[in-house]
Amino acid sequence: ASAAARTEEWKYAFVGSRDRSSGAIHLPPARISMKGDAVDDMEPVPMADVPATVVTFTVDRLVYSPSPPVVFAVLDFDGGGRFACELTDVDADELSIGDRVEMTFRRISSGDGIHNYFWKARPIRIPRS
Repeated sequence: ASAAARTEEWKYAFVGSRDRSSGAIHLPPARISMKGDAVDDMEPVPMADVPATVVTFTVDRLVYSPSPPVVFAVLDFDGGGRFACELTDVDADELSIGDRVEMTFRRISSGDGIHNYFWKARPIRIPRS
């Protein structure tokens, strides 16, 4: 099976894993817990709709991007889990540590007419009243 098929829940649904003994959430999913001695004692945990907080970020103005600059961030999810990813729909000059973000499924690359999609984070949109 292809890598995409083997990791389908992670790639397309952003499902991590939770250690049943310690409750630690792993992104990407893991077989061995980083916070305990658990091995193969994980349960799936959907994370696509869980908001997160920016704990650190960097702005790369040199790497190629169709919409520069590229902003990478480390996120802490509500309830646990840490993940590093690219941000989208964000003004790099207005981003701050502590900003709230949500996950969104976006195209990350294209080659030979084949598009590759994965998860990026974007600032949480507050509805106008």
